[in-house]
Amino acid sequence: MVIKKRSNCSISGQSLVEFAFVLPILLLLLVAIIDFSILYYSQMAVLNAAWEGARAGATILDPSRGDLEIIGAVHQAAYGLDLSQLVIDIDPSEDEPPRSLAFPAPRGEALTITIQYKVELSFPRISFPVTGRAVSRMEYQNP
Repeated sequence: MVIKKRSNCSISGQSLVEFAFVLPILLLLLVAIIDFSILYYSQMAVLNAAWEGARAGATILDPSRGDLEIIGAVHQAAYGLDLSQLVIDIDPSEDEPPRSLAFPAPRGEALTITIQYKVELSFPRISFPVTGRAVSRMEYQNP
Protein backbone atom coordinates (compact mmCIF):
# COMPACT_ATOMS: atom_id res chain seq x y z
CA MET A 1 0.00 0.00 0.00
CA VAL A 2 1.32 3.37 -1.01
CA ILE A 3 0.46 6.36 1.14
CA LYS A 4 0.62 9.67 -0.62
CA LYS A 5 1.61 12.71 1.33
CA ARG A 6 -0.56 15.70 0.84
CA SER A 7 1.40 18.64 -0.47
CA ASN A 8 1.39 21.99 1.31
CA CYS A 9 1.25 23.82 -1.99
CA SER A 10 -2.51 24.48 -1.82
CA ILE A 11 -2.26 25.73 1.77
CA SER A 12 0.50 28.21 0.97
CA GLY A 13 -1.46 29.38 -2.08
CA GLN A 14 -4.49 29.98 0.12
CA SER A 15 -2.36 32.02 2.54
CA LEU A 16 -1.05 34.11 -0.34
CA VAL A 17 -4.58 34.87 -1.56
CA GLU A 18 -5.72 35.80 1.95
CA PHE A 19 -2.69 38.05 2.38
CA ALA A 20 -3.47 39.72 -0.97
CA PHE A 21 -6.97 40.51 0.31
CA VAL A 22 -5.82 41.85 3.69
CA LEU A 23 -2.76 43.85 2.53
CA PRO A 24 -4.66 46.83 1.02
CA ILE A 25 -6.74 47.16 4.18
CA LEU A 26 -3.62 47.11 6.36
CA LEU A 27 -1.89 49.70 4.17
CA LEU A 28 -4.96 51.95 4.24
CA LEU A 29 -5.08 51.66 8.02
CA LEU A 30 -1.38 52.53 8.25
CA VAL A 31 -1.80 55.62 6.05
CA ALA A 32 -4.83 56.71 8.12
CA ILE A 33 -2.82 56.43 11.35
CA ILE A 34 0.03 58.48 9.87
CA ASP A 35 -2.37 61.15 8.56
CA PHE A 36 -4.14 61.38 11.92
CA SER A 37 -0.77 61.76 13.64
CA ILE A 38 0.22 64.59 11.29
CA LEU A 39 -3.13 66.30 11.88
CA TYR A 40 -2.78 65.96 15.66
CA TYR A 41 0.81 67.26 15.63
CA SER A 42 -0.22 70.24 13.49
CA GLN A 43 -3.06 71.09 15.89
CA MET A 44 -0.72 70.99 18.89
CA ALA A 45 1.97 73.02 17.10
CA VAL A 46 -0.53 75.71 16.03
CA LEU A 47 -2.00 75.93 19.54
CA ASN A 48 1.48 76.20 21.07
CA ALA A 49 2.46 78.89 18.56
CA ALA A 50 -0.68 80.88 19.44
CA TRP A 51 0.16 80.70 23.14
CA GLU A 52 3.75 81.77 22.52
CA GLY A 53 2.52 84.70 20.41
CA ALA A 54 0.08 85.74 23.15
CA ARG A 55 2.84 85.52 25.76
CA ALA A 56 5.16 87.63 23.60
CA GLY A 57 2.34 90.13 23.02
CA ALA A 58 1.69 90.46 26.73
CA THR A 59 5.27 91.51 27.44
CA ILE A 60 6.23 93.51 24.36
CA LEU A 61 9.60 95.25 24.64
CA ASP A 62 9.10 97.85 21.88
CA PRO A 63 5.43 98.89 21.45
CA SER A 64 6.11 100.42 18.01
CA ARG A 65 7.24 96.99 16.72
CA GLY A 66 4.84 94.87 18.78
CA ASP A 67 3.23 92.97 15.91
CA LEU A 68 6.65 92.00 14.55
CA GLU A 69 7.64 90.63 17.98
CA ILE A 70 4.43 88.58 18.12
CA ILE A 71 4.86 87.23 14.58
CA GLY A 72 8.50 86.38 15.31
CA ALA A 73 7.49 84.44 18.44
CA VAL A 74 4.79 82.57 16.49
CA HIS A 75 7.22 81.63 13.72
CA GLN A 76 9.81 80.46 16.23
CA ALA A 77 7.25 78.29 18.06
CA ALA A 78 5.71 76.79 14.89
CA TYR A 79 8.43 74.19 14.55
CA GLY A 80 7.79 71.65 11.79
CA LEU A 81 5.07 73.68 10.06
CA ASP A 82 5.22 75.46 6.71
CA LEU A 83 5.45 79.10 7.79
CA SER A 84 4.07 80.33 4.46
CA GLN A 85 0.80 78.51 5.25
CA LEU A 86 0.30 80.22 8.64
CA VAL A 87 -2.36 82.93 8.82
CA ILE A 88 -1.84 85.04 11.96
CA ASP A 89 -4.54 87.38 13.27
CA ILE A 90 -3.61 89.78 16.08
CA ASP A 91 -6.52 91.52 17.79
CA PRO A 92 -6.07 94.41 18.47
CA SER A 93 -3.18 95.21 16.13
CA GLU A 94 -0.53 97.74 17.16
CA ASP A 95 -2.27 100.65 15.40
CA GLU A 96 -5.70 100.00 16.98
CA PRO A 97 -6.89 101.10 20.42
CA PRO A 98 -6.01 100.28 23.18
CA ARG A 99 -2.51 99.45 21.88
CA SER A 100 -2.25 102.79 20.06
CA LEU A 101 -3.30 104.89 23.06
CA ALA A 102 -0.89 106.82 25.30
CA PHE A 103 0.29 105.87 28.79
CA PRO A 104 -0.96 103.84 30.77
CA ALA A 105 -2.70 101.97 27.94
CA PRO A 106 -2.86 99.10 27.03
CA ARG A 107 -2.02 97.56 30.43
CA GLY A 108 -4.73 95.11 31.52
CA GLU A 109 -6.47 94.86 28.14
CA ALA A 110 -7.00 91.55 26.33
CA LEU A 111 -4.84 90.47 23.39
CA THR A 112 -6.09 87.64 21.16
CA ILE A 113 -3.86 85.68 18.79
CA THR A 114 -5.60 83.43 16.25
CA ILE A 115 -3.61 81.20 13.93
CA GLN A 116 -4.99 79.20 11.01
CA TYR A 117 -3.11 76.50 9.15
CA LYS A 118 -4.08 74.07 6.39
CA VAL A 119 -2.94 70.47 6.77
CA GLU A 120 -2.65 68.45 3.56
CA LEU A 121 -3.46 64.77 4.05
CA SER A 122 -1.84 62.16 1.84
CA PHE A 123 -4.86 59.90 1.31
CA PRO A 124 -7.37 61.08 0.32
CA ARG A 125 -5.87 64.31 -1.04
CA ILE A 126 -7.85 66.75 1.07
CA SER A 127 -6.85 69.55 3.41
CA PHE A 128 -8.11 70.24 6.90
CA PRO A 129 -8.04 73.71 8.47
CA VAL A 130 -6.46 73.77 11.92
CA THR A 131 -7.06 76.74 14.21
CA GLY A 132 -5.36 77.79 17.43
CA ARG A 133 -6.45 80.72 19.60
CA ALA A 134 -4.91 82.20 22.73
CA VAL A 135 -5.93 85.18 24.83
CA SER A 136 -3.64 86.99 27.25
CA ARG A 137 -3.68 90.22 29.24
CA MET A 138 -1.22 92.90 28.14
CA GLU A 139 1.27 93.78 30.88
CA TYR A 140 3.26 96.53 29.20
CA GLN A 141 2.55 100.27 29.06
CA ASN A 142 3.10 102.65 26.19
CA PRO A 143 5.71 105.35 26.84
